[in-house]
Amino acid sequence: MIRAALKKHNIRFRERLAASKVIALLPTEDSEYFPDVAQVLYDSGIRLIEVALTTPGALDALARIQVELGPDAMVGAGGVRTVSDVDGCVAAGADFLGTPTVSAEVLDRAQRYGVPVACGALTPTEIDTAWRAGAAVVKVFPVGGVGYLQAVRGPLPEIPLVADGGVALDDVDSYLGAGAFAVATASPLIGDAACGGRLDELSDRASRFVAAAGKFV
Repeated sequence: MIRAALKKHNIRFRERLAASKVIALLPTEDSEYFPDVAQVLYDSGIRLIEVALTTPGALDALARIQVELGPDAMVGAGGVRTVSDVDGCVAAGADFLGTPTVSAEVLDRAQRYGVPVACGALTPTEIDTAWRAGAAVVKVFPVGGVGYLQAVRGPLPEIPLVADGGVALDDVDSYLGAGAFAVATASPLIGDAACGGRLDELSDRASRFVAAAGKFV
């Protein structure tokens, strides 16, 4: 049974995501650059940012990003796979958690904290299991194209599905037009900015993603 506090936080998370339609995924590069990258993303209109937990120093960067961007941004931790991961992310102040797989233990632990989970899943069974276990949204990962998302969404119309895995700018219109609740994107958006690349080019890419997704807000 999903706890009342989690339902409230899940609804808030979905509302925030519905208003932007994009989750920016900071890849496993160098967390030293994460705060600057996050600031550019925020200035370009992206409000949900997920930091890869597998990057050394990720949680310290997460905490710094939250302070610098303030409450208008939602900063989460991705790559969460264990109960101890959940504990560490919550202690660091993560606004939401992203998982690559469906783990009953992880979802239950997040429920206890009232923290929303964007749960990674692929098959219809995994997607339905994640949703019933309390996921705020389900990230179809690695998404197998628009046709696959449409096929999965057919029998599961009430589940908010986020297309995740190599989603490029040209894919945004297709996925959102096919009924995806949102898209999550890493390298096609971030490029080399997370390892010291040009932030002006990141700003341009982010603005284009925001504009493409904005047609579905």
